[in-house]
Amino acid sequence: MPVDILAHLICHQPSAAVRSLPPSSALLRVVECYCWYTQLHNRKILAALDGQPALVFLLNRRSVQFTGRHNFTISEGFFCSGILENTYLEDITPGARLLVVKFTADGWAWLKPLLPQTDAPLAPLPATWRPLLQEIRAAGSPQRQSGVLNAFLERWIPRNVMGNYLLQTAAMMIRQCGGKIAVADICEALKVNYKWLERNFRMSTGVTPKHYISNIRFLHAWSDVHKAAQPLTGIALDNGYYDQNHFIKAYKKYTGSVPSAPK
Repeated sequence: MPVDILAHLICHQPSAAVRSLPPSSALLRVVECYCWYTQLHNRKILAALDGQPALVFLLNRRSVQFTGRHNFTISEGFFCSGILENTYLEDITPGARLLVVKFTADGWAWLKPLLPQTDAPLAPLPATWRPLLQEIRAAGSPQRQSGVLNAFLERWIPRNVMGNYLLQTAAMMIRQCGGKIAVADICEALKVNYKWLERNFRMSTGVTPKHYISNIRFLHAWSDVHKAAQPLTGIALDNGYYDQNHFIKAYKKYTGSVPSAPK
């Protein structure tokens, strides 16, 4: 999904392009939020994931083009899970609108029978979801669209589902501190061993807790780079990197470029 969405939701960076609404109370353990994104500029966009699964519906266009490490066209919508590196959305013209269903760390498990069974971070929306997409598009306003999603998801998700509380708490801890935390500290705080945490992270998100942490840390650093002109050394140290070179290496890994390159 466009990195601006994650900068808004995770790094609390204000954006005129992003609007979010909560799900119904029955879905709070499963769905983090519904998010609407409107493309404001005619430029390619860094595509990023935060390690938690999401469904993305294209509200007013038929397809999107991914380039970089993942190079293909997806029509109508897509399911995403895990972490993206060096991947971009191309030809997203101003006015293009996306609707994102952001799940909690283990929320998508209840929808596994309806979703593609793949280890890839991006997968096309199955044809069986097209009636839902058509209903969402016809609903018009975000409030009505969220009502359509609530009704659909509540039919598939058991009432009063609790989810994996410890896993969700671990993910929340990582996000609240911007990825500046060690796996050992999470295990100690939650009274779980590393093998339990790694196994549950892999099962629910497809990534290890260490990879999840490094990704969240990078998203915060990326947001700082794009807020205003700041010394890279300060950004690196503020976000838990050893030094500027350590941060530049991570930046190149996730974006394919360096911080001084044109944005």
